[in-house]
Amino acid sequence: HKNQHNILFAVNGKRQLEEVKKITCSIFGGYTLTKNFGGWTDENKKLLEEVSYKLEIITDKESKHAENLAQHIAKIAQQSEVYFYTKKVNLNIVQNFNS
Repeated sequence: HKNQHNILFAVNGKRQLEEVKKITCSIFGGYTLTKNFGGWTDENKKLLEEVSYKLEIITDKESKHAENLAQHIAKIAQQSEVYFYTKKVNLNIVQNFNS
């Protein structure tokens, strides 16, 4: 069994995103990054929309490492909140021996 850590966040620019990718690789060795488009209503019922990201990592490392990374991302991206969740997954690998 492996852990699948998912971190949901936004950034204020390309430099911040590059820093997030770099620190993720230093902690976990790799990642999958998906760009998302979302929105919500503020206290004045105004629709606010932004581009955000979902960072997915499959690893043996515990969720405390994902929480630590989420804290780093919040600081790097100057965000008041960063969400993360962890799932247990069965990782299956198919290898191509003909390549």
